[in-house]
Amino acid sequence: MDVPSHPKIFLRLDRVLDWINVFSLLSVTLLMFLQVVLRYVFRAPLMGVEELCAFPAVWLYLFSAVKCSSERSHLVARVLEIFCRRRRAQFALRVLAACCSSLVLMWLTWWGYDYLKYALRIRKHTPSLYLPTLYYEACVFVALALMLLYTLLEVAEMTRLLKNAERNAPAVKEDF
Repeated sequence: MDVPSHPKIFLRLDRVLDWINVFSLLSVTLLMFLQVVLRYVFRAPLMGVEELCAFPAVWLYLFSAVKCSSERSHLVARVLEIFCRRRRAQFALRVLAACCSSLVLMWLTWWGYDYLKYALRIRKHTPSLYLPTLYYEACVFVALALMLLYTLLEVAEMTRLLKNAERNAPAVKEDF
């Protein structure tokens, strides 16, 4: 599947996402390698590496999900489209699915915002290194908001495709 075309600002955002994901992946890998070498080779484990590793790991998980939303490469089960005989019906189902996804993400983003307010109010710290957990708790809201943004772009694109589809065009079996 080709990466969907986005306005230029989203292309820049995609580049930022790529860099965040690469940096997070390298950080997690390096920290885990350091911990394994220190623990099993030198028999001197370093306290707090697991805590430190949680920060880039959370950013990696969540921003990889954002990247999947951007590229529309997340898992999709298009079972109902098998029964569609017309292209417009396929696009109508995709608009409906994108709208449902948007509604769920609106609710999750609202929840993520409440969680961010809670994190700002409580100001928790990690147990041994005393690092503010806000650095990975804020990521939840940011990632959900970005996924919502990309899903709204998908709604707009699928709606455009629905409007431009020929009325009696046969259904296609390829992925859009």
